[in-house]
Amino acid sequence: MQARRSTPMYLVEDLDDARLRYIGLGFVPMPTDDEGCCGVKAGQTHIILINRDHAERTLPPRAVALLEDRPALYVWVESLEDLRAAAWAESDTFLGEVSMAGLREWAVESEHGLLVFAETTGRQH
Repeated sequence: MQARRSTPMYLVEDLDDARLRYIGLGFVPMPTDDEGCCGVKAGQTHIILINRDHAERTLPPRAVALLEDRPALYVWVESLEDLRAAAWAESDTFLGEVSMAGLREWAVESEHGLLVFAETTGRQH
């Protein structure tokens, strides 16, 4: 199992305000096709910002509740099945799967908080 990249993911009340704050800090916006989700980057640092509407459309209710308390770690992996075989902790709780925008995502509650693992499916919407 090989992780390709990990990025903190924040639930924000006002996506435009959060994006502008990061732009003011020197981050470059990385828009998506979903108005409820935006990435920002500075050098090798990436951050995912999502609003409540996006969170409730794309994550299980327990994942949204965890995200309300603290950021999640969004981890791109080569294969979700390889992840389950090689790096699944006994204490991890699978919360659900979603497929959209060329990604297949698993929300997992771990002892460290919410983890969202994603693999590229090759299909772009």
